[in-house]
Amino acid sequence: MKRITSSIMLLFLLMITNGLLAQNIIIKGRVVDAETNNPVEFANIGVVGTYMGTASDFDGYYELTVGESFINYKVQISAVGYQPKEFTVDELNVLNGESIKLFAQTYGIQVVDVKADSKRLYGILKTAGNIIADSYEPAYAANVYLSQDVNENKTEAVISFADAKGYGNRSLAMAFESRGFQVKEVRRNYESTPIKKGVLMADDVLAFDIVRQRGNVLDVDFVNDYHLELAEEKVVEDDSVWVINYKLDKPTMANTGDAYCIKYKGTIVLRQKDFSVVTSEIKFTSKGFYETGRDVYRDAEGAEEYTCKVVSNYRKTANDKYALSKIKYEGKNSTTDISIDWIVYDYQAYDKEIDKTFYTDKEQNADYWSRFSLPAE
Repeated sequence: MKRITSSIMLLFLLMITNGLLAQNIIIKGRVVDAETNNPVEFANIGVVGTYMGTASDFDGYYELTVGESFINYKVQISAVGYQPKEFTVDELNVLNGESIKLFAQTYGIQVVDVKADSKRLYGILKTAGNIIADSYEPAYAANVYLSQDVNENKTEAVISFADAKGYGNRSLAMAFESRGFQVKEVRRNYESTPIKKGVLMADDVLAFDIVRQRGNVLDVDFVNDYHLELAEEKVVEDDSVWVINYKLDKPTMANTGDAYCIKYKGTIVLRQKDFSVVTSEIKFTSKGFYETGRDVYRDAEGAEEYTCKVVSNYRKTANDKYALSKIKYEGKNSTTDISIDWIVYDYQAYDKEIDKTFYTDKEQNADYWSRFSLPAE
């Protein structure tokens, strides 16, 4: 009888022990510098309001064991010289194994001499480039309103847009292959023939989503090609921002995305709290204009210069990630005058790949357009 009782007690204790062990969450990861991707050693990883915590090792790696009952508690990750970050235990568990990128502590223009801080500007832009995959939408879809005026030929379209890769892979080829757009409704003030009058310049305009693809000031491989100047610091929509002007002495395909570019400058506005892009403004001059886009090879010999200004804006989606919200494109020479607006009015979860619509002869649905209006932001 004693032997049976002892066995029951042992089994009971084992069950309790296993139950307790099952209630622990083991989180592993790495803490790195957002600008350089180098490890941040001895970063503190602590559960706020408790004694639970750990620190990263010489290579930035850490392991944190937390009871399951603390799933909604905050975990703060901090290190000397860096801005702290906070996650819930649950959020950190979802990121298990991924790197946590810490931003270097920043100081205002009133504290730092602008000329002496030029090196820091390159660091800011490199950080902004390095955190794109973490801070912006992965694969996503959207509804878009396109307004396109080419030499008084006006086209309006409501478009289904999808990006199969999102902001994770920024190569030019991947951006071209992954993005698709289909016209759902269209109206125009001209006959859609011949074909070139029905061409949609959406793909060329999307090339100025500078966060989405390389060949611009956020390309960490080429940012050193640019001359940088901190124009000002100010508050935009309750966020402190840097306003950074830049220009190129030698525009190339690699640092502008345009093989025919001869002049290139711009302004980028970045949030100080997370290095995300608020606005990008690019002004460039190219050797001529070609209807099917700047990425297509053409004989530019003797062509008239084409000047262009493009403003792109970004905002957060319902997923707490950033994505393109608007592009305003204006270009002209003596024979060509173009104005295009690309306005995202509804972000959606990615469902399926969409082919590109370069040309549409779709008939106008008057009833649809009598009811259509852009939703307020």
